[in-house]
Amino acid sequence: MNISELRKKSMICLIQADIENPALNVELIIAHVLQMKRSELFLSLNITLPTDLVQQISDFIERRSQHEPLQYIFGETEFYGFPIKVNPNVFIPRPETELLVEKIFQKDKAATLILDIGTGSGCIAISLKKLIPGCQITATDISEKALQIAEQNAKINDVDVDFILSDIFEKVVGKFDIIISNPPYIPKNEYEDLPVEIKEFEPENALLAEDNGIFFYKNILQQSKEYLTENGKIYFEIGHDQAKRVKQLALDNGFSEVDVLQDLNGFERIVKIGRKSSC
Repeated sequence: MNISELRKKSMICLIQADIENPALNVELIIAHVLQMKRSELFLSLNITLPTDLVQQISDFIERRSQHEPLQYIFGETEFYGFPIKVNPNVFIPRPETELLVEKIFQKDKAATLILDIGTGSGCIAISLKKLIPGCQITATDISEKALQIAEQNAKINDVDVDFILSDIFEKVVGKFDIIISNPPYIPKNEYEDLPVEIKEFEPENALLAEDNGIFFYKNILQQSKEYLTENGKIYFEIGHDQAKRVKQLALDNGFSEVDVLQDLNGFERIVKIGRKSSC
């Protein structure tokens, strides 16, 4: 079977499975298996593929037809230009989260001590360590399996990050110039409405949060005083409708400066929280 024939057959499969952008998905899968750029496929449509490669592509197409995310099928993704391994034990890094890394690098690149709470794949901690080599980063997660992936990613990217198995601040020691978290923030009443790709494949504990989605923001803000340096800051990624509540939580916990930043789609996505006031 040549690439053109396999592409057509695969597209029919994904169209029948109601996969969005079937052509894109098929081309990404074929290009990944053949280790070529997607643009190169159209110069190679008449190439006949060996049986083993046809089978591998067909297996990947079948998995995608079940709505499994491409990142899990491939076992990898890219975040801020860096390779990141993923599996169903970790949340798939999103482009919106790159904004969190970008803002910290732009505004606080002089930070030397950084804490990443709920690190998952380690993508935030690893990217910041690549961008700010002189900083010391501690990254925590409650999932041992997630930390195993994060440690692999640190090795792949040749960075030194101190990973700790910890429930929020439970095993954390010391003070930090920056505390970062992209925690679970989906309320229970919204969870069932999530796309199949998210709800049935990504880890629930990386998505769902009690207290109408603000459980982790509340807990981090309540405990953060003893873990921040004098001029320390907190950076959160938030849900598109949570800015007002998170800002009020920060003010209620005595923080004096709260800035809300929008993502490229105009949604309020990042909250930067400054040092505590004297009161």
